[in-house]
Formats: sequence, structure tokens, C-alpha cells
Amino acid sequence: MDSQVSIKTQSKNMFSLLLAYIIPGIAGLLFNSLYIVVDGLFVARMLGREPLAAVTVGVPVVEILLALSMLISVGAGVLISSKNGKGEYKEARGIFNISVRLLAIVSTLLAVGALIFIRPIAKMLGATPDIMDLVVEYMTYFFAFSPAFMFSYAMCTWLRNDSQPKLAMLAQIVGALSNVFLDWYLMGHLKMGIGGAALATGLGPVFSMIIMLPHFISKKGNLYLEKIKMNFKAVSDMLLKGIPSFTMEFALGITTLCVNIAIGIHMGALGFAAFGIVGYIALIVLSVFLGIAEGSQPLISFYHGANEDGNMKTILKISLYISIIIGIVAYLLLFKYTEVPVNIFADNDMELVNAAANAIIYYFPALFASGINILLASYMQSTGYWKESVVISLCRSLILLLPLLLVVPKFLGDNGIWISVPIAEILTLPIAYILWKPKNSIIIQ
Repeated sequence: MDSQVSIKTQSKNMFSLLLAYIIPGIAGLLFNSLYIVVDGLFVARMLGREPLAAVTVGVPVVEILLALSMLISVGAGVLISSKNGKGEYKEARGIFNISVRLLAIVSTLLAVGALIFIRPIAKMLGATPDIMDLVVEYMTYFFAFSPAFMFSYAMCTWLRNDSQPKLAMLAQIVGALSNVFLDWYLMGHLKMGIGGAALATGLGPVFSMIIMLPHFISKKGNLYLEKIKMNFKAVSDMLLKGIPSFTMEFALGITTLCVNIAIGIHMGALGFAAFGIVGYIALIVLSVFLGIAEGSQPLISFYHGANEDGNMKTILKISLYISIIIGIVAYLLLFKYTEVPVNIFADNDMELVNAAANAIIYYFPALFASGINILLASYMQSTGYWKESVVISLCRSLILLLPLLLVVPKFLGDNGIWISVPIAEILTLPIAYILWKPKNSIIIQ
């Protein structure tokens, strides 16, 4: 009897601890997603259908850059928290400093290369001739500020692994609110058009960085800037640990890209605009799941380093319950109140309203599966099984989705594009379970 009381008390304490991490993680990612969603809202309201389609084509770029930031920062975070769990604080700080320098090099090279090859990149993303110039304008402004975008997200990850999740959340909120104001000012007051939307998205992260930099410069935690030699073994370990997070976020970009290509073949500008609205809703909901995964990552990595398997399993169990409930409730709300988010973006464009409302019904029924797949992939990453984590993420976004997009629309028409995404999530579930089960003995009760 006493042991049962102890287990319940431990679970309750662990629940409180987990909430202290995942709530800032969810809030931070939700506000981070506002960088994209607010752009879409202002563009749809102020500029119309074709500019909204152009922003939709550019969305995979944002998600891919975020994925690359996660490759470095979350990979470093896994190692940092694991080292902290073992009491190796100096080694943890060394990993942090190596990751800062690596991200500076990668983000700068990407920005320069993208600006040089901006038009081929736009074409590769599926931009059609009627919106090509708009896509190029949007991405030119965004790529110019992409290092700040990547560093802003990375600094939030480092803060969470330095026991400062609330400061990371505050920084992302400030950045998102700055983006809202700049969207209004640049597009509304200065009449800068789609370039103003991209510039606002680029400048928002700068304000986030201003909030976070003092923590790392003033040595307010264990992670702070200092001189260090690059260690290529540490870089290799970091990237290996970060591959699953990269793949999870990259999955969003690949999903968007694959659907964009299918839309370009079957539907055209109306389909892009409808998917823009669907994509913004998906970004918000999936940000919740990613926030739960990223919020739990420092705890799982810490307990993994400390060999406390029971606490790791408790965290996963609670996280799975939360994600499943959120996924089911979110779809029920979307099904019942489909017109609410659609009208926010589409306004009086009834053709777009109908297309987007129809897409929502088919696109979101497997949200609960998305949450489970994301959490299992994150858990596998945090406990050292990065290959299995990558497989789960690739099944969701590429291995299963791409063949479905090639086949299903031939039988179901345009609706086949939308329903291919939830089918891929459902088919990934048994694969994720098969990969996870042999290495874990959790019984969810």
C-alpha cells in the first residue's frame, strides 16, 4: 500500500515538473509559429489570394531552416542535459560553445548561397509562373535575416537545457508580438506588400535574441560564451543526436513541399491558397505536439544520463496521454467549427472558403496519431536510438506520404491530396510501435 502511495506521489510530482517544461515549450513554439501564421493572415487580408499562395510556397523554407537549427541546437541540448545529469558541467558548457560556432558558420553559408540561387530555389519549391516573382520577393527578404531566425530558435533550446524554459518562452513571445506589429506597420502603413511580410518575419527573431543574449553573456547559468577549440568528435556526436529533431521538423517542410508539388499538378493557385490556410492550422496544432516533445527532451535526457529509467518512462506516459487528448479534441473542434479559422483568412472569397473548409475535414482526422509519432520519435532520440527516431519521422513525411500523393489523388481527385497526410500518419503508428517496443517496457495503464 505504501509503495502505491509513493508511486502516485512520484507521478504527481513528475507531472508538475513536466508541465513546468512543456508549457513554456508549447507556448514558445506556438508563438514561434505566429511568425508564419501572422504573415499569412495579414497577406490574405491585405494582399489577396495570389500573395497568400506565394507565402504558402515559401513555407517549406522556413520549416527547413528551423530543422537545420534544431539539428545543431537540439543535438547539443541532448548532450548538454546528459552531461549535466552526470555532473559534467564543464563538458556541457564546451558542447554549448561548439554548437554556437557551428551554427554561426552554417547559417551564414546558407543565407549567402540561398540569396545567390533564389530563383532556382523558388522553382524547386513548386512556384508556378504566375506567382514566381512574389515568391522570389518574399524569400529574398527572409533569407537575408535567416541567421537571426535560426539563432533565435537555437538560443531557446539552449536556455531550456540550462533550466531557463520561462525565459525562452518570454523571448519567443516578444519576437512574435514584434512580428505582428511589424506586419501591420510594413504592409499596412508603409505599403511594402509581400516583402514587408517577409521583412517582419526576419526582424522578429532579432527582438527575441535581444531578450536572451544577456543570459549567455553575463554568465547567469552554466551555459555561457567562452573561448574554445572546435572538437570535430563533439560536432559529430552533436549532429548524430540532432538528426531525429532535424527529421521531425524537416518532416513538416517535406510534407508541405510534397503537398505543394501535388497541388501544383492537380489544382493550381486556389489549391495553394487553400493549403495555406490548412497549413497554418496544422502548424499551430503540430507546434503543440513538438512543444511537448521538446519540453520533455531535457528531462528525458537528464534522467537518461542519471540512469533513472522509471522517471523517463513516467514522463513519456504522461506526455502520450496529453498528446492523444489534445489531438482528439482539436479535430472535433475543427470538424464542428470549420468555418471559424477559414473565415479569418479567406474573408469574403467564397471559392477559397469552400475549398479550405473541405480540405480541413480530410486533412486532420489523424492528429492523435501525429502526436504519438512525434513523441515516440523524440523519446527514441533522447535515449540514444536516433536511427529509429529518424525512420519514424521519415515514414510520416516522405517514405509513406510521397507514394500516397502519387496514387490516392488518381482515385479520389483533389480530396486525395488532403487525405494522404492522415493516412501516412496512421500507417506510421504500427511502425513506430514496432521500433519502440523492443527497447522499452512501458505499460500504459
